[in-house]
Amino acid sequence: MAGNVALGAELDTAQRPPEEAARLETAVDGLPWGAPAGTPPHPDAFRYELDLLDQPDRGIAVLQETELAGDLEPLRVQLKEYGVVGPSRRPT
Repeated sequence: MAGNVALGAELDTAQRPPEEAARLETAVDGLPWGAPAGTPPHPDAFRYELDLLDQPDRGIAVLQETELAGDLEPLRVQLKEYGVVGPSRRPT
């Protein structure tokens, strides 16, 4: 399979333990919102595009697979457990 496959999931921090939610919200606030995507570290690397449903004007934060770790790990886990394949929102 070639090309992009979009896998989407939502995570509501109000449904997470308070300490985890606070760390995640702080980490998300510090993301490079609206910045151009970096160069993938290797061919076929995963790329994550995050947006905030309640803050659409913020734009999208693009992360490489190695950046979705630490306090952002709950996002990767949510996507792995509850992700649904859907159409890409980006032009091809």
